Amino acid sequence: MLTVNPIKRRDWLILLLILFVAAIMRFGNPGIVEFFHDDAMLSTLAQEMVNGEHFPVTGINSSVGIPNPPTSVYVMAIPFFINKNPMTAIYFVMGLNVIGVGLLWLIAHRYLGRTIALVAGLAYALSPWAILYSRKIWAQDFHTPIVLFGILLGLYGFWEINSERENRPKWLNAHEWAQAWTLPVLLFAFQIHFAAWALLPIYAAIVLVKWKNISWRAIGVSVILSILIMSPYAIGFYQTALANPDQANPDAVSTLADDNAAFSFKSIRYLSFLATGYGLETWLAPSAQDEMNQAVSPSGIWLIIGGMVLLGTSLLARKQWRPYAPLLLLWAYLPALSLIPQWAGVYPHYFIASIPALMLLAGIGVAQIAEIVPQKSLGSTIILGAFGFILLTQGMYWRGALRFVDSRDMIYPSFTTPIHYLHDVEAELSNYDDVVVLSDGMSWDLHHESVVWSVMLDDTASCVRTLVGDGYAVFPDGEFAVLQAPNMPDNAIDGLYLTDNPIFVPERSGGNGYYIHQWDSAPEWSGVPITEIEPFWFEGDVLLTGYGIGMGAIVLEWQLPEANRDLNYQWSVQPYDENGQKLGQADTTFWQGRQWCAGDRLLTWQWYDIPENATSLNVFLYQLGDAQEARYINANVLDTMGNPMNDHAEFAIER
Repeated sequence: MLTVNPIKRRDWLILLLILFVAAIMRFGNPGIVEFFHDDAMLSTLAQEMVNGEHFPVTGINSSVGIPNPPTSVYVMAIPFFINKNPMTAIYFVMGLNVIGVGLLWLIAHRYLGRTIALVAGLAYALSPWAILYSRKIWAQDFHTPIVLFGILLGLYGFWEINSERENRPKWLNAHEWAQAWTLPVLLFAFQIHFAAWALLPIYAAIVLVKWKNISWRAIGVSVILSILIMSPYAIGFYQTALANPDQANPDAVSTLADDNAAFSFKSIRYLSFLATGYGLETWLAPSAQDEMNQAVSPSGIWLIIGGMVLLGTSLLARKQWRPYAPLLLLWAYLPALSLIPQWAGVYPHYFIASIPALMLLAGIGVAQIAEIVPQKSLGSTIILGAFGFILLTQGMYWRGALRFVDSRDMIYPSFTTPIHYLHDVEAELSNYDDVVVLSDGMSWDLHHESVVWSVMLDDTASCVRTLVGDGYAVFPDGEFAVLQAPNMPDNAIDGLYLTDNPIFVPERSGGNGYYIHQWDSAPEWSGVPITEIEPFWFEGDVLLTGYGIGMGAIVLEWQLPEANRDLNYQWSVQPYDENGQKLGQADTTFWQGRQWCAGDRLLTWQWYDIPENATSLNVFLYQLGDAQEARYINANVLDTMGNPMNDHAEFAIER
């Protein structure tokens, strides 16, 4: 028989204590948070949505190249609507996960009992892994609270409806509305990260245990709402499949498998980490695990937490817990078990949504021990106090882990530069409207520095562009700053943008730090001399205005329009002799449309020797097609009225 436990005044005090602990752990040292590539891409899409520039029907690409659903963008649009500073979104994620701790306590208290709620709530509040995955703008970090809300709706709607079924209103009562919203809320949460889809059977576990309580009217509404929730991604996935079939191919997940073995128990190992708190160094500092363990060591007594999880799991066979067994077993273990076959790579964050279930199982185990100890009142207090001390050591460990990652320079996949160091750079750049970033990559969807600074400087700079060390040079019209990132290649662009007295902004000990070079006007180009030509106007409003040949390179001069987020050209140069004979060809990537700023002069070059007998050049801008259409889609050259004239520019070479 289902027992619903009322919440009394002292229970609210316990909840406040648990929420306070959860808030201290998640909001403490907010500047020691990563703001890396995925975080910045998601922030960009949310900013564009808030600005009305783009309504996404897909999110950022997943690790296998398949586009993620857009629900993570929709969630992040909320804090970015309030403020464009990424710290606002970080605080939002932290707050959402504090609410998640409260939801777990409510589920546990309402259906499992006061003691289990206390233990599970504190364990979840102080779990190092739960805290780690509660603090940054990363889709995996904010789906679990929504999963918890969906589970609470399901339990309330399907398991508590009996008392009101005889006097139902003509439409839906509160329990039936909860039934109607359970699946849509879960589907919304599962779309935030693909790994969460392994939890879909928990909906069946909730519904089928009390299947006689199903309201078919509510289920009808639920189906309609679920279709609406899934529609944006269905549209986006269909569009992706048409534009790039390879990107929408689910078979790509097999490329993430770690080795050739048919089975791997890595997922079980990671689940044990999440249950006990061990192994955090493998994620925070994989390149410096020994150093981290020397600086801050996990405690051997954490094994007791794992023991309580196993005890709680075994107790599900008892009659009093049997109705909850399908839900808790699927919730805690199914995602890990589903990845034992080697069909995809395995990472700890795939199992974030299982952490609350593991804490509930630990709570059941501790409650059982507290129930059977001698001198029950005193013994239970001692048991709960001892377990609370174990959890407290996890909180102390977390604070030490934060100090370690904040003080020692590490590179990805270790804990990347904390955001408070980036804010120091942002403060130095706040007076500049134009910024050029020098880094080792300039692709928005591939390289960290290229996307991070456009988000960090969104409130202060009208244009932020990123250059690699060779092949491109941009000349803004007016005053600008150059940010030399720690990963800038040596002597990038022959030192064109470097000054003698840059501002230095340090990062963690051992890191190269950032340098800021200030320019009142664009530097003079000292490379191959540029010959001006009558401009060619390409589709996309890109003007070809000049060229240079020499030093083993071909240089083209361009004038750029405003940013175009969806336009990524390649460029090709093809020399011809006086008889019209093609003498060769060189192709490379043009500057991504996201990097363009209106009025910028751009130089692009390839290290390619133009033959001495070449008398003319053909220049193409083109996009890469796919199997459904032409492999190469040339951009037309337009006349003064905007009508297509040719698919390339052609001009004579002056020797």
